Amino acid sequence: MRITTNMIAFNAAHNLSIADKRTGSSLERLSSGYKVNSSKDNPVGAALSAKMRSQLRNLSKAVQSTADGVSVIETAESVLAETQSMVQRIRELCVQAASDTNTDNDRTSIMAEINQLRTEIDRVSNDTDFNTKKLLNGDLGRVAYTNKPDVDISYVSTDVAAGVYWLQVDNLATQAQYAGTVTGGESGALSINGVNVDILDSDSIDMIHKKIQNAADKSGITVTNNNGTFEYVSNRYGSKYGIEISCDNAALRASLGLNSDRIAEFGTDIDMYVITKNMTGDSIFPDSSVTECDGNTITVTANDGFEMRVDVGEQMNLAQGGLVTINVTDFGAMTVQVGPNEGQEVIIDIPRVDCSMMGLDNILAYTSRGADSAITTCDEAISYISEVRSRIGAYQNRMEHTQTSLDATVEAMTSSLSRIVDTDMAEEMTIYTTQNVISQAATAMLAQANQLGDKVLQLLQ
Repeated sequence: MRITTNMIAFNAAHNLSIADKRTGSSLERLSSGYKVNSSKDNPVGAALSAKMRSQLRNLSKAVQSTADGVSVIETAESVLAETQSMVQRIRELCVQAASDTNTDNDRTSIMAEINQLRTEIDRVSNDTDFNTKKLLNGDLGRVAYTNKPDVDISYVSTDVAAGVYWLQVDNLATQAQYAGTVTGGESGALSINGVNVDILDSDSIDMIHKKIQNAADKSGITVTNNNGTFEYVSNRYGSKYGIEISCDNAALRASLGLNSDRIAEFGTDIDMYVITKNMTGDSIFPDSSVTECDGNTITVTANDGFEMRVDVGEQMNLAQGGLVTINVTDFGAMTVQVGPNEGQEVIIDIPRVDCSMMGLDNILAYTSRGADSAITTCDEAISYISEVRSRIGAYQNRMEHTQTSLDATVEAMTSSLSRIVDTDMAEEMTIYTTQNVISQAATAMLAQANQLGDKVLQLLQ
């Protein structure tokens, strides 16, 4: 028997230390609720849980970003719904004005309401925003630019691929014009674009000009008195807009400088063509491109939803060449991050929605003919708004599905992370109880081992 080294006590102390460590680890897991409190607990699990926690935090931000994107679309959609209602009201007023049962004063009142509605449409287009970002004024449309300062790309559909497109302008649109020398001194009636004018033989040339101009204002014509020569000019460009003057009184016609009882002068549309092949044979505009010209506005459509609208300024200098280079980019539209990683995004492209874009600023319902023409304009505007609403509705449906998918991913990943790092309290309590009993037993045995030296004293007595 040895008294300097008590190996039995050492062994008991060692086992007690192990039991204490295990009991301490179990207590740490029970008190924190995590079974991975440091990398030593589970090196692989610690690394995996760190990545999963980062992914979960990023997913939460993606969910929030997606919800914000849906809110943007809902804001734009609610305003567009009201805009469509206003256009529908304008159409109803035009249908009412198209009937000749209305007096001139009735149509003037109708136009007053139409003007107010157009002002409101433009106001909501310019003022609707989300977090200070304008939604309907074109700021969220894709950026497209040209090599000509007087050429503007006002609309590009989502099916127009980014790249370079060319078109050739040979002649710009023109305005309808007419001129005649006025002497006065005759009585009678004439009609200017459907608006009646009564002339008296006592009217001065200035009075005649005032009467004719008042009628011309209601039909989109400007009349200038140039030393007795009345110069009529249509305010709008293109073949749809003209100057039509009717007068059955030959003497009155002569006094007003009208060379016919039926004068009909119309402008011309822009003369241009798109280039579908470049010098290397690569396709630019699709081969199926169809071009429609309205004044100086060019609309190019093709299969598969391709549509581009080009507005050419009246001051474009053709002497410097009529080749227009159009660069369509993927920039400008709103990017919504819908995932935790690079490239996981949705591009929201909302074109401009105002009276100019929809042609509503051309409505003149002072005559039955003008009101009848405006009905078609309203139909086209309603169709345009419906197309925009359909586009953003598709965005909304996609993003709501994305949001649902993200929520499901967060739930599944949270469950996976829980299995890695969360303590199973029932199991851990069992382990703790076992280690606690072992620790108590080791303590008792260490006490017994420490008393073994007392037996040596009995030998020394």
